[in-house]
Amino acid sequence: MAVIIPGAEIVVGTDGLISAKKQQGAFSLDLTVRSVSRIESGGSLDFGGSEYKPAQVTLLEPVKKSPDEPYGWWNLEEGRYLLTFNERIELSAESVIMIFSHERLLAAGASAASLAVETLHDNVPLVLHVGPQGLAIKENARVCKAVVFV
Repeated sequence: MAVIIPGAEIVVGTDGLISAKKQQGAFSLDLTVRSVSRIESGGSLDFGGSEYKPAQVTLLEPVKKSPDEPYGWWNLEEGRYLLTFNERIELSAESVIMIFSHERLLAAGASAASLAVETLHDNVPLVLHVGPQGLAIKENARVCKAVVFV
């Protein structure tokens, strides 16, 4: 039977947190956006991996509203993007990290694909779906939730 790990235990196995106090939930951890890339063209997959090619992407730079602001914004038009997170999670070998859209991301009119991974590292991207109304995301915004099962 799978057991959900408390948020305090997830924090212990996580690097790259912006604010553990704000990101930690009772049984989850909020994940913050590190980068946003626009998908330019699709990749390719095969069974063995010898013909695998990732999608071609363009890294987008956040734009500051004023020069004295410490963080910028990504102003996204309708489409699909790849997100990466600031956080890196590595727990026991038996754990599975489930990543879901944050409820505020959904309320803002966008969604992220759900994902299951054994470790969350710098190169794990997640697809972000932005609707016709667009979406503005500030650097380090909380966009997804991680729930860990053992």
